[in-house]
Amino acid sequence: MPELRVGFNCYLLSPRELRGWGRYTVNLLAKLPEHGIRPILYSNAPIHPTHLQRLPCGSFEVQISKPMRYSVWQNLWLPRRLKSDHVDLFHSPMNYGLPFWAPCPKVLTLHDAIDQVYYLPKTTWRNRLRPALLRSSFEHWTARRYADHIITVSQHARDDLISHLSLPPDKITVIYEAADPLLTTTAANSRQSLLDDRIRAQSTKYFFYVGGFEDRKNVSFLLEAFAAAALPETELLLAGACGFEHASLNELARQLGIYERLRFLGFVPDHDLVRLYQNAIAFIYPSKYEGFGLQLVEAMSLGTPVLAARASCLPEILGDGGRTFSLDAPDELTQLMTNVAIDSTFRTTLSEHSRSRSQSFSWNITARDTAAVYRAIL
Repeated sequence: MPELRVGFNCYLLSPRELRGWGRYTVNLLAKLPEHGIRPILYSNAPIHPTHLQRLPCGSFEVQISKPMRYSVWQNLWLPRRLKSDHVDLFHSPMNYGLPFWAPCPKVLTLHDAIDQVYYLPKTTWRNRLRPALLRSSFEHWTARRYADHIITVSQHARDDLISHLSLPPDKITVIYEAADPLLTTTAANSRQSLLDDRIRAQSTKYFFYVGGFEDRKNVSFLLEAFAAAALPETELLLAGACGFEHASLNELARQLGIYERLRFLGFVPDHDLVRLYQNAIAFIYPSKYEGFGLQLVEAMSLGTPVLAARASCLPEILGDGGRTFSLDAPDELTQLMTNVAIDSTFRTTLSEHSRSRSQSFSWNITARDTAAVYRAIL
């Protein structure tokens, strides 16, 4: 089978720290060479060395432009470079980032329809007409419109893309993500950790959440359920960068009487994140809307009991790997938290189901299926 030269928009790989789309990109790039794909990484800024170190040596090329405005880079410099580099296909893994024109077929990974499904109905007409939002909307629309094929990360996301964005069903392929290999027991044990000093927990039992803190993530719902469970020897640990929401969540914790058992950890590195997952009596994800819910797969890969909202794609990704709860009221989550905290047999069973379900997700499978999409287009 001939090797394919596939260009990638790697604009998001300049910072050292990675979020969801960046993790997706790096892990996909690391596995594609095993399936006859030679990635060519394009960016208008240097790609951070730590990300390049995770790719097989000699399996990829990097092309960095001189500094220029992103729109000029994407729509003028990039197409010319794709042509001179004899690229077979171009892939943008981040919802946008396709040039208006290219000398080869274009693939877009569209992770969700969150803007149209969740944010747009909450946006006033005045804000919708802001120039920055109009430019962003146009950029996303052209990427969807002119992509030869779209990859998305769950069946729920695919359904939303069809119903809310009117994309043709035969243009969309579902390919699941997987947990980052950095989130392993080995990664946790190989690094000196300051986690214990940061937590200073008085109890060995805690529930864990990692993610954002915007309204969609529904952290206040988690606080209400935790308070109602009334488990005095149990804490709630929250990881992730928390901005202006921090004050309101702290105030809610005081009103609920759980302030002394609530801990904001801020950003934690991967080796500490592994320990937080592993030592939690359960990972809880109360989000109202997700395209995939990567944290569920991370928790399951480490055998952590998982409780997730019965919303958007979360039941699909969790499968039989944990328990779901309604977002209509905190009662169901409160009961599950109580059961996990006091019933070690229930906790062990959840852990076994979690680890078993995690076997359904693999970056090798993701890369294999992605390479199959490339070849089908060509």
